[in-house]
Amino acid sequence: MKVLFSVLLLFTSGSTLASTYQDFNACTAFVCKKSTDASLSNSEWHQVEALFKGVKNASDERMQVKQAIALLEILVGNKTGTWRDLALNQIPSEKAGQLDCKAEATNTTTYLGLLEQDGLLKWHKVRNSVVRDRFWLVPHWTGVIEDQTTGIKYSVDSWFRKNGEPPTVVTLERWLNKK
Repeated sequence: MKVLFSVLLLFTSGSTLASTYQDFNACTAFVCKKSTDASLSNSEWHQVEALFKGVKNASDERMQVKQAIALLEILVGNKTGTWRDLALNQIPSEKAGQLDCKAEATNTTTYLGLLEQDGLLKWHKVRNSVVRDRFWLVPHWTGVIEDQTTGIKYSVDSWFRKNGEPPTVVTLERWLNKK
């Protein structure tokens, strides 16, 4: 019953995959009401690429995904003002640079798309962001990757941490069941 309930709550957002690390869009406010064009320099992107050297398996890759998302939040945040983003939802929501879970999931999915498009993800595919509890008062969004060997999907959720801290990565099933 719990699995069926979780499946009923599973909705995806539209794809937010970026074109290149030199030209993408980043959310800068709650529910992505504001966004801006962003880019990374070659030297900044090389820092991201370096994180994936020596990855030997899917588990290693998920650990590096966490580090890459944290680094990308710092690099992009310094350009967009989202370096101010604190963990969870902070009130007032109009606070400059503060993001909610929808904006976080959108940015995370964009960053994951950059990693995938540059060939840095060898063991995972990026999937659309997912929402749980859509029909309750407080829906919650996350980025998603899928292990290409096992088919297991993982939540990549940066909302729980402030800007630049590694996101929480757990199986999507666990995330949907709030464990």
